[in-house]
Amino acid sequence: MSRIQIFLFILFSAISLIFIVLNKTADFYISTHLSEILLFPVRHVSNFFQYLNVSQKKIDELETRLSEIQIENQNLKDSLRTLSLPEIILKKDLRLLKANIIGRDPLNFNGFLYIDKGRSDSLDINAPVILQDKLVGKIKALTTNTGIVETIENDGFAISAVDTRTGVYGVVKKKNQLTFEYVKVDDEINKGDSIYTSGLSEIFPKGIFVGTVAKINYSDDLFFKEVIITPALKINQLNYVYIIH
Repeated sequence: MSRIQIFLFILFSAISLIFIVLNKTADFYISTHLSEILLFPVRHVSNFFQYLNVSQKKIDELETRLSEIQIENQNLKDSLRTLSLPEIILKKDLRLLKANIIGRDPLNFNGFLYIDKGRSDSLDINAPVILQDKLVGKIKALTTNTGIVETIENDGFAISAVDTRTGVYGVVKKKNQLTFEYVKVDDEINKGDSIYTSGLSEIFPKGIFVGTVAKINYSDDLFFKEVIITPALKINQLNYVYIIH
């Protein structure tokens, strides 16, 4: 036996003899204080995890409120331009629900997302899906506890939109790339302009950021020009989203 092993053997033997010799009151007193010392690290670890849990809930609450404020702020800017006060009041009733992304369609990786919220969370088909004030897509299908989001990256996705700088209206569509369609040849629109949802829809409220004008192509078409949009979000980098309901 090494010296350390001998020392530990003697120490534990002495502690055992003390507990045997002492009366029950002293035994209880020593064991109580000893347990406090031994459980001290456990209590601190438990308190730390409880703190993390509370902090995450607080972060979720702040992110939700931030998303609401960003959309309300964009709507306020637009409303001040047009003095459309009823829209400001409408946006104050906005409610958001956070949902985690739990899967992706392997055949259309960015086209559809699977989320951990469903009918039991009072969601509806076609409910808009966002992150902060940026457009992700809409609810395509629901089960009791899960849902499928059709994203802006899915071919065929379309939404009414507006260039907030010039007030030019059009439709954002995804074919091979995201385009802002039905923009006339003589309409004022420039690279770098921001495109937002127009509110001319029963599904999407006004003021959600869709993307930025990346390129303008002219062709033989005498009426319209092709406007290419860079999406506001990279769908393949998302871990969670918010549903407007």
